[in-house]
Amino acid sequence: MAFSSFFRGLPFTLAFISSLLDAASGQDAGSGAKYGTVGSPVEIPLWNFNNEGYSTEIILGGQKVKVLVDTGSTDLWIDPKGLDVKYSNTTDVKAGLVYGIGEVEGTIAFADVQIGPYFVPNQAFLNASKYNPMPDGIVGLIGLAFDGLAAIPATLAQTWGKEAALELGLGTITNVIAQDRFKPGYFDLHLGRTDENNTDHDPHFLIGQHAPGFEAVTSAPKLERVDDRHWTVALDGVTINGKAFEFNKSAVAGVPAGKVGATFDSGYTTSVFPDALIDAIYSSIPGAVKYTNAIPGTDNPAGNNWILPCNASTNLTFILGGQEFPIHPRDTFAVYPGIKLDTIEGVDLLANTTICLNRFFSGEPDETFDILLGMGVLRNVYASHQYGDYTPGVNLTSSQQQPYLQLLSTTQRDAAWAEFNAYTTAKLASAPPASDPASIVKFLMLYAESQPSQNHMSTDSGASTSAAATPVSQTSVASAAPSPTNAAPSAKVDAAQDLAVAGAVSSSSDSESDADKNKYGPVALGLLGANLVLALAVLGVTLTMCIRGGKERREARYKPIRLPKEQVRSDDVDDVESSGARYSD
Repeated sequence: MAFSSFFRGLPFTLAFISSLLDAASGQDAGSGAKYGTVGSPVEIPLWNFNNEGYSTEIILGGQKVKVLVDTGSTDLWIDPKGLDVKYSNTTDVKAGLVYGIGEVEGTIAFADVQIGPYFVPNQAFLNASKYNPMPDGIVGLIGLAFDGLAAIPATLAQTWGKEAALELGLGTITNVIAQDRFKPGYFDLHLGRTDENNTDHDPHFLIGQHAPGFEAVTSAPKLERVDDRHWTVALDGVTINGKAFEFNKSAVAGVPAGKVGATFDSGYTTSVFPDALIDAIYSSIPGAVKYTNAIPGTDNPAGNNWILPCNASTNLTFILGGQEFPIHPRDTFAVYPGIKLDTIEGVDLLANTTICLNRFFSGEPDETFDILLGMGVLRNVYASHQYGDYTPGVNLTSSQQQPYLQLLSTTQRDAAWAEFNAYTTAKLASAPPASDPASIVKFLMLYAESQPSQNHMSTDSGASTSAAATPVSQTSVASAAPSPTNAAPSAKVDAAQDLAVAGAVSSSSDSESDADKNKYGPVALGLLGANLVLALAVLGVTLTMCIRGGKERREARYKPIRLPKEQVRSDDVDDVESSGARYSD
């Protein structure tokens, strides 16, 4: 890949390099503090939006910006549009970040950064020009993983050489902690959880300090990393209602026998588990039904989906370092109070029922992890991320301390179940009525059959059959309704005569006339086909129609972020990180 090798604005000068060398040695801390100089604990802001992402505020080039907090990646990127950022320098060097979901493209730039009380001059970041939609108010992401994962120094190594990349391109958290090589380097993170009143509880983000009340984390077992790019540690095991789950052999080098590699990733909304673990978790919930097709209007794509009773969960526990970490039952499921089935002729068709679904998903492991622990697991632990004797790119000897995690459990099982019951009661009281999972599956199967462009439901073997839905109980999925394979997928009916429509037709714009409603409603409903009418008649599910007005503003739903998949672990990258600031415990 070819990159431009010149600065667009200022010349690349020795003075600029010198300023970074001064920063690394602790000189010129600017308006903020240096690592290790702050006394009493200083909480860095950590905001939770709907338990789907966590952001903090940094000051970049004099501008306050909100960024996602991601322990599963390393680089810092910002969209500067509309901001008056004071750059240290800008370049024509193009770089890209590729995540499991989403990509970011832009050019490498430099600016002073302050995070909490700590100041880093001339921090490298990606000046983003193209990226996937972000939550409102969020203009970037700060990575908190190791530099072997970072794309910026890898790109700079190819462009300017290894020494320049080492001095200019390391991650923000690396540069913060490197300011004092004689103090233990660490940051602590605890993700809060919103309650039934949307109040966030107990979020913590600190660098070089422990939150009051969590000082006992220093006595917790040291879980050494087993992969030098991520916060990946050995997981002892998982129990479901007290029964141990049996994992296959780990694919991660360095994981002890009988354990698996678990990556801590605060930027991933859900989690990635093996298929067998997903089945073991959700099949333990009475009344749950497995469903392999995509579920419209939700985050659940085709795959290993489970439709759940909204008032039930399971006792899930992770074991790390011999410690048990119960998972809050709220973190195992997601509630959808009505789902949008489709938009036809400008009309949104909403199923007037509440659906509860699995919040942990199946996924393929790679050489860096067997299981990925995202927000749903991390909300249950207070995690201290310790750097030990870490030096970027240096292989530590047996006498040196590997980076490690220390964890405290933050979930008390009895209290968690009480909170779960309070949450589900409040949620369902203000939502459309919840149907039992088997009925929802029948409805979804018949609805999918009514769409000519969709394939029939399929089992794992690919056969066309209603058996794609697998209930936990002995009740047959097809017992209360004809199999969708016997219905007429393309049949057209006057659905206005046959379909129960909850609330008639509601408009999202006051400018919509009754004539518009009368015009579009029957047309949209008529396109649904006989199968859906049958489903509604049998199952009692009703629809709400919403005609979208021209002024409607539709929010982009947050896309969970996974581990970057760039090929940045080249020989150049490893060589770039062969020297640098050393951290000591």
